[in-house]
Amino acid sequence: MKRSHKGIYPIPEMIRRGAEEFGPRPALIKRTPRGDEVTTYEGLFHEVTLVAKGLADLGVRPGDKVAILGHNSPEWAKAYLGTSQASAICVPIDSLLTQNEITHLLADSKAKVAFVTTRFLDMVLDSHLGLRSLRHLIVMDWEDGEPPGSAIPWEDFLKKGELGPGLKGGPDLESLAAIIYTSGTTGRPKGVMLTHKNIISDCAACYQAVYIGQERFLSVLPMHHTFECTAGFLLPLYSGCSITFARSLKSKYIIEDLKASRATVMLGVPLLFQKMLDGIKRGIEKASPGKRIAFNALMKVVKAGEKTGRHHLGKIFFKGLREKAGLGHLRFFIVGGAPVRPQIPRDFRRLGIMMLQGYGLTEASPVLTLNPEDAPKDNSIGRPLPGVEVKVIDPDDKGVGELAFRGPMIMKGYYNNPKATKEVLTEDGWLLTGDLGWIDQNGYCFISGRGKNLIVTPAGKNVYPEEIEAILCESPHILEAMVYGRPLPTGGEEVRALIVPDYETIGKLYKGPLSESKINGLISKDVKRTNKVLAGYKRIKSFQIRDEEFPKTSTRKIKRHLIQVT
Repeated sequence: MKRSHKGIYPIPEMIRRGAEEFGPRPALIKRTPRGDEVTTYEGLFHEVTLVAKGLADLGVRPGDKVAILGHNSPEWAKAYLGTSQASAICVPIDSLLTQNEITHLLADSKAKVAFVTTRFLDMVLDSHLGLRSLRHLIVMDWEDGEPPGSAIPWEDFLKKGELGPGLKGGPDLESLAAIIYTSGTTGRPKGVMLTHKNIISDCAACYQAVYIGQERFLSVLPMHHTFECTAGFLLPLYSGCSITFARSLKSKYIIEDLKASRATVMLGVPLLFQKMLDGIKRGIEKASPGKRIAFNALMKVVKAGEKTGRHHLGKIFFKGLREKAGLGHLRFFIVGGAPVRPQIPRDFRRLGIMMLQGYGLTEASPVLTLNPEDAPKDNSIGRPLPGVEVKVIDPDDKGVGELAFRGPMIMKGYYNNPKATKEVLTEDGWLLTGDLGWIDQNGYCFISGRGKNLIVTPAGKNVYPEEIEAILCESPHILEAMVYGRPLPTGGEEVRALIVPDYETIGKLYKGPLSESKINGLISKDVKRTNKVLAGYKRIKSFQIRDEEFPKTSTRKIKRHLIQVT
């Protein structure tokens, strides 16, 4: 029997209720060399109100856009929540994007204010003059002296809030809470418009799907990532949990932070968890012969127990190992953001650690499915959350077709892009995912392959081939290109390219025949040029030259399914 949720209301109301219900309980925790800096639920409501009043003092009005660019921190969280309380729209920006990409998103969203960390201050200041809408910069981590330009240090900004005007009203459920930009196709990213109802409905559904008590979350994934923002930030606050912000994505620091925070829940992408598993295995390999023999003997018992339905032996046998690895307090991991190999949750379960796989899209706030804690299937993305409908469109004889979902967490649409909205949202509210899959008789959903042309990296980043192809084909040396994802054994895909040189143009430019190695060198330089203007996760890892043009449709689209790639 599923428990009821705590209500569906605008984000500011969630923070107000949290202050009333959880008061002195820790909400946000930042680890520093001087010790933990703790923000209680009461303190959070107070500071979020100061942020909202500070924004109002700067001229931010309901419906204005406020960007956030920087690493995970309590200030990032307060900027997001304060923007919501000011009835403005939050625009979280991926910190791995290039300066041109960041500038484009600031311009496209017409952000009026940007919260930034020191690392990005000069970059945004360089772009500031060309951005008509951007009027104020607030530096979330400024320490000493006056920041350059007209940037405002965080503490000075909060003082504005203390003196700022009172807040009138607040957002309703149908108000836009955030615009989340996905990676663009042909250079134009799409801004996913999420309302307060979308986001809190997803929090409420997650709260019903898995038991959440007074958990201690460790926040590792970037908060601009919708998976982390909803499930690792807003859901814990909705539930009265504490959030400790990890100091780094490096496994060494994550383990230290897991130990120090006594975390019970952590979200991550497959690559992160694979690295953690590799670290545990290396530790076992370095152990004494006697300990290795004992471990292998116990693991055989655990595997044998699985065959008889006893899936919790690892929890008993490897308690000491988990504690030594810094995982002694964990209740479960949640993995998402990219396809995960079934072996990863299986290996963790054998060590006594529950891992729940979920699935979602930014367009769905983002979580749509989650494996149940009492009966997970390692090769499944789980069952739909409460309130979520799923169906398979145009299934083949095996029941495989495009997965479509409907529910209160589905986006309002793409910002200023009605054409793209119509391509993925049906008139009766179904979100077309572009992912191929099927549903078993017990309601578990399975992904059989990625639809469309989307590439998903091991870290869960979405890469659209068309964007990279357009840049490659700016070169006079390249006639056409096809960018694709090559599956990796550790999960996710690597970005690769097939390139058809423009031999006619090359011949004219360089007079006379060129050797194969010379042409390869020209194309290699073009690939490097392209990589320089792309975010790191979008960069081409390797390429092959193809002499024939690609087969195409009548509208000149490449028939990708006919191309054999390696």
